[in-house]
Amino acid sequence: MAKIQVRKGAKGTTYRVEFMRDGRRVSKSFKLKKEAEKFAALVVVDDSFAHGLSNYTLNTLTLSKAIREYLDQHTGRDQNVFHRLGWWADRLGDKPVGKVTRQHIKAALDTLKSEGKAPATLNRYKAALSSVFAFICDEHDLKVNPCREVKQQSEDNARTRFLSDAELPRLLDAAKASEWPRLYMLILMAITTGARRGELIGLKWSDVDLKARTAHLHTTKNGDQRVLALTDAVISELASFREVGNGYVFPHPSRLGEPFHYFDHLWQAARSAAGITDFHFHDLRHTCASLLAMNGASLLEIAQVLGHKSITMTQRYSHLCNGHKAKLTDRVFGGIAK
Repeated sequence: MAKIQVRKGAKGTTYRVEFMRDGRRVSKSFKLKKEAEKFAALVVVDDSFAHGLSNYTLNTLTLSKAIREYLDQHTGRDQNVFHRLGWWADRLGDKPVGKVTRQHIKAALDTLKSEGKAPATLNRYKAALSSVFAFICDEHDLKVNPCREVKQQSEDNARTRFLSDAELPRLLDAAKASEWPRLYMLILMAITTGARRGELIGLKWSDVDLKARTAHLHTTKNGDQRVLALTDAVISELASFREVGNGYVFPHPSRLGEPFHYFDHLWQAARSAAGITDFHFHDLRHTCASLLAMNGASLLEIAQVLGHKSITMTQRYSHLCNGHKAKLTDRVFGGIAK
């Protein structure tokens, strides 16, 4: 006997048809109640159809459709999930979920690695895809998740690569010469605000207040809202691209109404033109923190700029504050011993 369950989520109501077959629970979800009722009736009258449903799902449900089903119910705060899963859909989206193998996933991750992505980034991409498979397995009572067969990358969370005094102007000059006019503005904002890649790409003009010299991040990686302080140079760049409305500050050049997530080839071209190696986009955030530390900012002030919830994350920059601490102690205690 097939049962229809009404499931209400953040993105609307779905109808899940559930039945038992050979001791296993099998299910399928629908957006319309009529479709669910029709499917349930078919299960009851056609035993062979019900028996072969699991194999049918594995061989017909494409990864792109599985990703759409997952994102329809996704309520997480990390907006980078949409970018990562869009990347997977572009590469493996036409394959049925049952045909996606460990080799496919490993080859895709190797491509990211060859583009200079950090081990932590590769793990985030794999985790996003693994979440899709876990969701689909629960929805359709399947047992398939090739992501679990791919080895986790060893992460170096203590990495603090930042631009040197010689590298910084070279990168900015290369960005100005980019074929994408907004690359310079993006890199400049990353360095001067310490904001993450996804936070900047998700910015809309309605979030920017040129008069107050601020940009409002509604949702950050740690779930908090944050206000970015903008420098004169950033304000000048923003003013030259200023638009009326709710469009993205960094829109896709050809896809109207979409943010420009996939600018990696342009970033890599600028980095190469500047003669900079072993440097990731996220390292611009480290560069921001390093510049603050070397110019007298305290760890608490650096944490506030970067949006760290705990000062522990900021401790990696403590050695860069030594010069400032030496000057401070000399000023306060220098006259004690005569």
